[in-house]
Amino acid sequence: MKPKYEVIWIDDEWDKMTQFKNECEVIHNIYLHPFRTQKAGMEALDSNISKWDAVLLDAKMFDQSEENEVAKLEGLRKAIRHIDQLPARHRVPYFISTGQPDLMDNETFEQSFGNFYIKEKDDLLLIHDIKETVDNSTRFQIRKMYCDHYEQLLQLNSEVCDDILTILETMHFPDSHPDFKPRYFFNPLRKALEYVFREAQKVDIIPEDFFRGGIVNINQCFMFVIGREAEKLGYKHRDGGITPRHIQDMMSLIINLGNANSHSFEHSHNTELTEEEILNYEDQIKSVGGNSKQLVFSIALQFCEILTWMNNYIATNSDKEDNRKKCVKLEAKDSKDEKDKIDLTGVIELDKGIYHIGTKVCVNPVFVKQREWLGKKVKIVKYGENNNDKTKEQYPFFASNIQLIEETEIGSK
Repeated sequence: MKPKYEVIWIDDEWDKMTQFKNECEVIHNIYLHPFRTQKAGMEALDSNISKWDAVLLDAKMFDQSEENEVAKLEGLRKAIRHIDQLPARHRVPYFISTGQPDLMDNETFEQSFGNFYIKEKDDLLLIHDIKETVDNSTRFQIRKMYCDHYEQLLQLNSEVCDDILTILETMHFPDSHPDFKPRYFFNPLRKALEYVFREAQKVDIIPEDFFRGGIVNINQCFMFVIGREAEKLGYKHRDGGITPRHIQDMMSLIINLGNANSHSFEHSHNTELTEEEILNYEDQIKSVGGNSKQLVFSIALQFCEILTWMNNYIATNSDKEDNRKKCVKLEAKDSKDEKDKIDLTGVIELDKGIYHIGTKVCVNPVFVKQREWLGKKVKIVKYGENNNDKTKEQYPFFASNIQLIEETEIGSK
């Protein structure tokens, strides 16, 4: 895919230069996005910082509004100051192109604002310099390497796009981010997965109930898409989930390595980790022999795979009505179901080689024999489903923690 150069263009008379704009796009793949005021152009830059490769500035421009203003140098001065104050990783190159005759030989202007280009006369040189400068940017080179993924990331969320590109840029060009600290990216990667689930919800692949109050219940989303029961929200997928095993494993890794109490809002994050939590988390990774930098590199690549897979799935499963039919509500548990009918106190008895309490609960025979509790009255502290094929039909539950009545609690093993 031929790389696109995305350029903010601030010029109050840009509509008089449509031929220049068309030539940039058709011949050189430079897409000029025009704005008439400094304010509008800088707002566009800030709102989607990962998208832009450069800024093209007219020398004299409107500052705040097209109405009741005269185009002058103040707008240019503010725009340059704004760009220069951006963090290093977000700073983009800017170019000044002017048709003002009073600036053509103005050395004071060049000393104040730097090199500039004369409209029409220097257009080819301007185009050449824009492309050369952008081509040498490591960020642009990453966008070329991952051009398909870049477009998907940009459509997903600008902050997610910036985080993923920063990780990939560091992986391929380590010197581009000498201050890169992987520990700050595990939680953003988890939040990035939340945006993937939001995309699925837009076509009702995941029920709206999973996003109450603008917050993503990421664990329940995960359980639903892999075909497990999302018990807390009361749903399951009719067809046993949508994700192949390798996508499940990648999602699981991202969720487990992110902060369990973190969520993303539609336009902002409501939970940020403290510095202490971040450092403790990195220490935990190192304690098990992990390399946090290599780990975060690999997860960023896996996230790109997850996003591509989900976009492909959505493209072939975009029928909302059909998707809603696959979202099955779990039956509400009867307050008088089998578990509630269990008597939590009883005498341990032996019947046909099976030690049991009442008619539904069996216990560990070794545990009972060691303590000589046969015939003793006990209290069931903890129990669950019986997974022993030989006994579960007669005794559907297994007591994993019992205690003698009026004695200290003892856990069976």
